[in-house]
Amino acid sequence: MDSMGAGSRRWRNVIWPDTLKGRLIILLIVVSITPIALIGFTSYYWMYKVQLEKISTNYQSLVDNEREAVEKALANLSSVSQLLVVNGGLGDDVLDYLNSTEPVDKTDLFLRIDKSLTNIIYSNPSVNGLFLYLPEYENAVQFESSPLKPAFSFNRLEDHSFKLLYQANLLSFNSPHPSVLKGHDESVLSLIRKIDYRSNQSYYIYLETRFGDLLHTFTNTLIGSQVKQLLTDKNGTVMFSELTPEIPEGTQLSANDARLEAYKQFSATSSQGWMLYFLVPLTSYEKEMNAWQIQFIGVAILSLIVTVLAASYIWRMVYRPLQGINKEMKRFSYKQDEQSALKTNLQEFDILFSSFRTMREKIVELIYEVEYKEKRRGELEVEKLMSQINPHFLHNSLNTIQWLARANGQTEIVNLVKVFTRVLHYNMAKSSMIVTIQEEIGALYDYIELQNVRYDHRFNVKVETDQEINDIPIPRFVLQPLVENALYHGLLSEHGNITVTIGKAAHNRVYITVVDSGKGMSAEKIQELVNGQGNRQSGLGIGLNYVKKMLEVYYGHNAEMVIESIMDEGTTITIVIPDQLTGREADA
Repeated sequence: MDSMGAGSRRWRNVIWPDTLKGRLIILLIVVSITPIALIGFTSYYWMYKVQLEKISTNYQSLVDNEREAVEKALANLSSVSQLLVVNGGLGDDVLDYLNSTEPVDKTDLFLRIDKSLTNIIYSNPSVNGLFLYLPEYENAVQFESSPLKPAFSFNRLEDHSFKLLYQANLLSFNSPHPSVLKGHDESVLSLIRKIDYRSNQSYYIYLETRFGDLLHTFTNTLIGSQVKQLLTDKNGTVMFSELTPEIPEGTQLSANDARLEAYKQFSATSSQGWMLYFLVPLTSYEKEMNAWQIQFIGVAILSLIVTVLAASYIWRMVYRPLQGINKEMKRFSYKQDEQSALKTNLQEFDILFSSFRTMREKIVELIYEVEYKEKRRGELEVEKLMSQINPHFLHNSLNTIQWLARANGQTEIVNLVKVFTRVLHYNMAKSSMIVTIQEEIGALYDYIELQNVRYDHRFNVKVETDQEINDIPIPRFVLQPLVENALYHGLLSEHGNITVTIGKAAHNRVYITVVDSGKGMSAEKIQELVNGQGNRQSGLGIGLNYVKKMLEVYYGHNAEMVIESIMDEGTTITIVIPDQLTGREADA
């Protein structure tokens, strides 16, 4: 099982590596090949169909056009023969010629007919030649546009060897055959029209047009020159073939004929039933398709190469800067002081490295700061141990002094020590930094009494408080520094007054106001005291800076301290705090 799991993990790492480099390579390969495969397959499929249909449509259009050309040529022969019929045409002159017995009239008519026939030939360039066949004359062939070949000196036109393509009433359209005219070797289509002029008497009109001019008229391309053409009548008999000896004339032909397997067939059927075939060799037919496929494959390979190059460039563009940044991070782990100027020439990575450089500088500063603080902490521990005094020893010593003073009748000393002991006990208590307002006011009274004893009752401090707020919690040493500030920085003489007012404010808040009628303070002096820059050697040494920090710790932005002072008139300090603690209650 373990080997199977390890093998599975190996294959998973091959398919989806656990490194950025490996995954980036896999993704680039996928996004490069997938569009080419999908678009290429779709394009190839549809373009193949379109190209195939286009080629087939082109060949079908060619065979249709050629079929129309043959039909027009045969129709033109029919139209020309119409000029030679009796009743309204040249046939009337022919009829007069046949009925005339006068040599002079007969000669005039002959010349007129001959001239008319010559005009017909010149006005219809597609008509290769014509003649009239007069059975009752010894020289049956007359008015020929050109001498006939000896092989076609007819005794009876009915005995001709032309193969009938189709019959339309008295019109006989013959399949392609050699021209009957001397000096003409081309293949022609011919028309024989029978004209009845007397009871049981007729004459015939022969017209021919060049068939060779109609072949390959629309197939002059390289592939077109390889096209073979067949002409069959409505029964499927081959009347003309360019595929001899495979498909000789006179044989029957069907659409599924085995002789056509090597060719792509295109056919067009005329309204008279005869059919014209285009036979394109499969090798030639597929050659154009193969040429298109080669072009498509070439374009696909070129696209793949361009995509791979672009993917490779993207890989280098993304991975190398990350590799450089990773190197710098590793170097920072053991060389914090070494600076580097890595440039990736990419704005995003340069910004990232700049942020890393800034972070590195801050980390170095923090390391130095921590080292300094640890060093200073050790020094403070030594100082603390050296300056630590046992509170019990101090209390016991004061109790001894109080007992001796009482034994010797020193009442003032007894009261002074008693008050000082309470103040010292309140200040050095370790149980909690949170007290009630009532406890804070009690400690304030002790502090004032101690100061009055020290300065022979020089200060008049009045405390006004609301009994409803006695149990509200408050940080230790909030009132005492405010009164101490008024004593040492406000009053000019023992005749000054200090008023402390504590009460409830709106929105569940408590206000504390300390007002003195002393000499006042300048704005600079107030700023020094709030920032802890004033002289703290008087009193207990706890100043306004301490109060400000306590309010920030326990109330945050919910506390407010305002100091208003007018020179030679006095100072007012107002504190507004919530009736509930919001800061470090764990210290309570």
